Amino acid sequence: MDAEEEPEIIMSDLCADVEIDGHFLTVDIYRSDVDPGWILEVINEFGTSTVFDDPFLADGLAWQQFEKTMNEEGLAAFLTKKEKRQLFH
Repeated sequence: MDAEEEPEIIMSDLCADVEIDGHFLTVDIYRSDVDPGWILEVINEFGTSTVFDDPFLADGLAWQQFEKTMNEEGLAAFLTKKEKRQLFH
């Protein structure tokens, strides 16, 4: 690959738009063609992106982390303080 060539982004089949209590999240799981680690990114309805720090060995593990985070922290895990005030107050 040339230094100027951009890596190809490979999207997982597990990417999804998710509705939780009337609120929407976009779950993107992707990797590049040069790095085998899968990235988990969750975008809330305000357009705020949350990207998990460490890549995952498989896209299914990234999805499991999304589910675990939702079960433990709920929708608030993917909202800023200002967004939480807008939705919950």
